[in-house]
This record gives sequence, structure tokens and C-alpha cells, in this order.
Amino acid sequence: MTKQPLTVFLHVPKTGGTTMNNIFRNQYSTGELFDHDRIDGKGKLIDTISPVEKEKIKAVSGHYFYGFHQHFSMDYTYFTLLREPVDRVLSSYYFLRDFPGHEHIRSLTLEEFVKTKHVAHNLQTAMISGIGRTPKLDKALDHLSEFKVVGLTEKFDDSLFLLQKAYGWKHVQYKKQNITKKRPLKEDVPERIIKLIEKYNTLDMKLYLYGKTRLNNEISLLSPNEKNSLETFKKNIRTP
Repeated sequence: MTKQPLTVFLHVPKTGGTTMNNIFRNQYSTGELFDHDRIDGKGKLIDTISPVEKEKIKAVSGHYFYGFHQHFSMDYTYFTLLREPVDRVLSSYYFLRDFPGHEHIRSLTLEEFVKTKHVAHNLQTAMISGIGRTPKLDKALDHLSEFKVVGLTEKFDDSLFLLQKAYGWKHVQYKKQNITKKRPLKEDVPERIIKLIEKYNTLDMKLYLYGKTRLNNEISLLSPNEKNSLETFKKNIRTP
């Protein structure tokens, strides 16, 4: 029997990935998912797991740059979530201020964070470009064109519907996780800061536009029955 391709969730920080990862995890049995340097609930780097453990792995999830599939000698597919870049940077700043190990962020203004931290500089493009960690739009777009699903944070339920359709997922009801609290709305941020974030994320803006156009096209191409199923899906998918 032909082995199923490895499924890789390229989890860009602050794109709704924690919620998605909980859904993703539910699709696999113990030992089948290598999740953020963890297998069977234990922290293990990919290079330290045994051949027997690696043979059982069917899926990978983590803040990994494109190319992580090279650790495995099997076919693979990728999926990811993209987020509107300004909103993602704002969420990242206010989240990291209270995240253990990143307390120094509290000493930075939002403007200083945007100017000095790589997580505020085209991070989505960099991660999807690949292991070189240099954001290259053409490379990222080439890779995304081969992704099985490119979802959007802003259209999470639509994205989840396409993922369920593409991969045959079950048990996909969810409750939002890891939400950044105590952050201002985008419209409450000074315009000069918005422009500054856009300046440092010009590649991500173009990448996001590709993802948005692709998702909207895929939704528009659903059959009438599938569109009805999508609307029913969106009404029932979230748990209280």
C-alpha cells in the first residue's frame, strides 16, 4: 500500500495557528504528529528521534521554515494560514509583551518593535521562502502555488472548510485559542505606525494578496451544494 504523503502545517506565528493546530492534532494518533519539536508529549528535536519514531510520523506542525520536509524521505504536502500583515504585527507585539522569555519587549514602544525585531519584518514571506530565512517573494509565491491549502486568519472557517475537504479531516469543531488580549484595534493605531508596519512588510502585503485572491477564487468555484454546505459548516463549527 502506498504511504500517504507527509502533511506539513507551516505555522506562522500569530495567524490563528494555535487554534488550527489543536484541530490538526485531533486528526492523528499518538506518535503520528511531530508538533513543535515534540512527539508523544516529549520535547525532542527532529534530529534526535529514532528511525522507528520517524517512521510512524504522518504529519508535522510548527514554526518551521519551508523545507522541513527534507528531514523525511517521503512525499509531502503543505498548508498554512496567512494574516493581514499589519494586524499580524500588532498581535505579535502585544502578545510577546506578556509571553515568558520575551519580557524585554515591554521596554520597547510599538514603533521600536517594528523597526528592530525580525518578527515584524516580512516574517510570512521569510518562512515560506525557505530555510535561507531571507524573505524572497518570488520563492515564497512559487512554494505557495504548490501548497494544498492557503488559508486566511480573517476567513478561518472558510479555510477550515477547504482543509476538511482537501484532507478528509474529522472532528473539526473548535474554540479559539491563544488570542492576544489587551491590544488596540487597527483603526485605533496612529496612521504613521500603520505606514511604518507596511513599509517593513511590503513583501508580506503582496504575499497576503495572493493568498486572499486564491482563497476567494477557490470559494467561488465551489459547487452550489458545496456552498450550501459551507454556510451550514460556518454556523455550526464553533463551540461555546
